[in-house]
Amino acid sequence: MDLEQPKPNQVKQKIALTSTIALLSASVGVSHHVKADDLAPEGAKASNTSEESLPKTETCEEAKAAVEAVETNLNQQKAELTELATTLTKTTAEINHLKEQQDNEQKALTSAQEIYTNTLASSEETLLGQGAEYQRELTATETELHNAQVDQHSKETALSEQKASISAETTRAQDLVEQVKTSEQNIAKLNAMISNPDAITKAAQTANDNTKALSSELEKAKADLENQKAKVKKQLTEELAAQKAALAEKEAELSRLKSSAPSTQDSIVGTNTMKAPQGYPLEELKKLEASGYIGSASYNNYYKEHADQIIAKASPGNQLNQYQDIPADRTRFVDPDNLTPEVQNELAQFAAHMINSVRRQLGLPPVTVTAGSQEFARLLSTSYKKTHGNTRPSFVYGQPGASGHYGVGPHDKTIIEDSAGASGLIRNDDNMYENIGAFNDVHTVNGIKRGIYDSIKYMLFTDHLHGNTYGHAINFLRVDKHNPNAPVYLGFSTSNVGSLNEHFVMFPESNIANHQRFNKTPIKAVGSTKDYAQRVGTVSDTIAAIKGKVSSLENRLSAIHQEADIMAAQAKVSQLQGKLASTLKQSDSLNLQVRQLNDTKGSLRTELLVAKAKQAQLEATRDQSLAKLASLKAAMHQTKALAEQAAARVTALVAKKAHLQYLRDFKLNPNRLQVIRERIDNTKQDLAKTTSSLLNAQETLAALQAKKSSLEATIATTEHQLTLLKTLANEKEYRHLDEDIATVPDLQVAPPLTGVKPLSYSKIDTTPLVQEMIKETKQLLEASARLAAENTSLVAEALVGQTSEMVASNAIVSKITSSITQPSSKTSYGSGSSTTSNLISDVDESTQRALKAGLVMLAAVGLTGVKLRKDTR
Repeated sequence: MDLEQPKPNQVKQKIALTSTIALLSASVGVSHHVKADDLAPEGAKASNTSEESLPKTETCEEAKAAVEAVETNLNQQKAELTELATTLTKTTAEINHLKEQQDNEQKALTSAQEIYTNTLASSEETLLGQGAEYQRELTATETELHNAQVDQHSKETALSEQKASISAETTRAQDLVEQVKTSEQNIAKLNAMISNPDAITKAAQTANDNTKALSSELEKAKADLENQKAKVKKQLTEELAAQKAALAEKEAELSRLKSSAPSTQDSIVGTNTMKAPQGYPLEELKKLEASGYIGSASYNNYYKEHADQIIAKASPGNQLNQYQDIPADRTRFVDPDNLTPEVQNELAQFAAHMINSVRRQLGLPPVTVTAGSQEFARLLSTSYKKTHGNTRPSFVYGQPGASGHYGVGPHDKTIIEDSAGASGLIRNDDNMYENIGAFNDVHTVNGIKRGIYDSIKYMLFTDHLHGNTYGHAINFLRVDKHNPNAPVYLGFSTSNVGSLNEHFVMFPESNIANHQRFNKTPIKAVGSTKDYAQRVGTVSDTIAAIKGKVSSLENRLSAIHQEADIMAAQAKVSQLQGKLASTLKQSDSLNLQVRQLNDTKGSLRTELLVAKAKQAQLEATRDQSLAKLASLKAAMHQTKALAEQAAARVTALVAKKAHLQYLRDFKLNPNRLQVIRERIDNTKQDLAKTTSSLLNAQETLAALQAKKSSLEATIATTEHQLTLLKTLANEKEYRHLDEDIATVPDLQVAPPLTGVKPLSYSKIDTTPLVQEMIKETKQLLEASARLAAENTSLVAEALVGQTSEMVASNAIVSKITSSITQPSSKTSYGSGSSTTSNLISDVDESTQRALKAGLVMLAAVGLTGVKLRKDTR
């Protein structure tokens, strides 16, 4: 190892930093000798905390910038860890929820399977007997529920009374607290009056001045309020006049549109449209549909419970909608048994327009007329005519009728299912596909459209007449149960079968069994539309909007004090009034105190004693009130617990009642096996979905946990690197020492030794002393290693003592400083080296300690190089 001659200023720049670098590595003379020329074993991994992984910095500013960069990175990592922990918590909660849901669904499936097994094993008589037994148990449960509800009401009443008592006592206690506070303030005032009357006089004058200023400001605010009222009233009046003028203009336009309908009208719909009344019972109908099949016991029970509400909300639509004749259609005579495809499609488009007017209003996807749905309707109507001729069918559920067919009422289920299958659809539909209507008008296109309009109006708004239960309305407003946004198809055709003329078929996308067979091509509207329906609707909507604005403006004028600008001005007045009242109160109080200053201090002291006695009495009364309040709260908590128990009992009995009702209805339902099979199938599907979701969530959790572990390890590494960088940054500050390096030998690193000459860096003697240095190398290294492990200063003493005996000149310093100024090409310490972290010096030591440690390490590095050269030779 050749050592170059260093420059003095380079030595000065390196000494302070050398001590920290050498001590961080901690491998010189502690556990193993440094093997500076060794290469790291092939394949060995570098430590994340090694000096190599730190940013290479030359100046103090670069070191500080590196520290800031690492701190920023560390903060980002910690923020990511926090976010990851939140995600882990949510995922864990989701897994727990899915496990609970999975358990509940498994229990539900087991219960349903047991019910199915028991039902199969039971006779009809047994099941009916069980239904009767459930009815008896249901009656007893209802009685128990009534008693529990009475008990619950009693406890809730007691709880309310206790809460009222607590509220009253709380108010009383708060009042007493305020009285005590007021008494304390009064005592403080009396003390102040006795001790400092001049301050009270000055405060009274200030309060009087504030009162005058606030009074003036309040008068100005009141004037501003009146001006604001006049301004807002003028603006609202002008805007109201403008809206009324616009309303008159739009009403005149609407009148012109209605009176100037075109003389030739070949539109499909003319001016006809259909609207649902406000508050139409869509949600109730959805729940009715979900309660069971139309005509089932559960369906009928729900309808009976909510019929009045449904009828009240739906029936206003009957008067709201009236058919408007289409002049061009009055002379278009047709044969209902033999409609041309063009007329059939036109009638279907008319029906779709009326139905979609309501569906759009209710937020439902529109129905679509396609070639496939029209084929289904045409096949259906021709089959009715062929089977029943001119006789209206009337089926009894479960019994064969004409031609051995089965059906319900006028609906021929056999024809419906056969026609559906032939059209590429599933045979069975929840709503049996069909709505049947009738018309007694002349057989013109206008007459049939009138019949269609009246049938749709009847089925949507008055489907409670003639024994119906709004099943037709449910069919017209249906959506795909699997995908509420999927298409819904409409088909329409006619045939003369008694009084049955119109056949509407409605079905969702999911009913298509054979997509190649069913034709989804939409039927486009025919005829050139020349009607004012859209414009009339637009103008009508505009009129309604203007009327709303007029009504709003009139309401605003009648309640002008609620306008924002006026409320702001009024708030300012109220605020000033409050301030003035407070100031007046303070002024009156201070003026009273000023007047009382004329009294003797003796009378003030007497008043003070009376005030203190009153305060003591108030405090005692307050403490009694607070104790009573605590007692009332304890009693209330006990009553609350009893009320919660009563409520829980009522809830349990309600659930029991519902369960018994279900069991009773199930046992008495002739289709009980079909119902329980569907329940089993649905529960299996739900369980499979839940299980799949649970597995996915568990996989996600495992990935998140792995990511968290990796991130925590990265953070630990970054924190370690930050510690090292801060140490190096502080060490680099020592490079700016103003002392000349020549003063280093004068530092007292040990007690003065007689006859020892300090090392000097100002003169370099190039006389080689290698032989003598080699002779003492081993002894020096062993001594320095032992002493370095004990104390840095002792190492310095030993090194200085021994080197002074073998170094007659300053050649050794030249070798040492040269090795520091030359960058080493090898920073690996070999597989046998180790690090002792407890030898890292404190970054806050004085400059003297840093220089002292630097000198020691410089000597150690140089002497190690000499030993290596000796070994090489």
